[in-house]
Amino acid sequence: SFKPVLMGKRKQVRDVLYGVYCGGGRPGTRCVKQGDWKLTQYEVTKTGVKHVQLFNLKENPHEFIREHHDPKVAAMTGVKPTKNQLNLAKDPKYAEKLKEMEGLLLAEMRRLDDPYRFWNQPDDGLEVPIIKERTKKPKQPRKPKNQ
Repeated sequence: SFKPVLMGKRKQVRDVLYGVYCGGGRPGTRCVKQGDWKLTQYEVTKTGVKHVQLFNLKENPHEFIREHHDPKVAAMTGVKPTKNQLNLAKDPKYAEKLKEMEGLLLAEMRRLDDPYRFWNQPDDGLEVPIIKERTKKPKQPRKPKNQ
């Protein structure tokens, strides 16, 4: 319940936040946030997209990535990120934090019975759900309003 937060008795409801988005591709996007850290994983099997992002939200609250540091982008947006405001997933200094957050993500996926797994996770013996592709219905002509 969110009530204790609203009443000022607690600062937060959960220690871990978990998010899912599958719009258009499976398994899609999963993210997990704990404290100042957020991990996001993307995978679209149809296109081969596989991507991991790790952010320290205290240092990088806007989740800036390498492209935001391009002078042309900075000039266009008026925002110049500091050198540490990056995706930290490939930075060896954060390998342990990445491993920790990946473990947390998998634990949340299991806890919530998420039927998908990413390329870098054990499949847990799960069968990939079969999703029927949507078919577009032909548009019907509109009836005139005043007839």
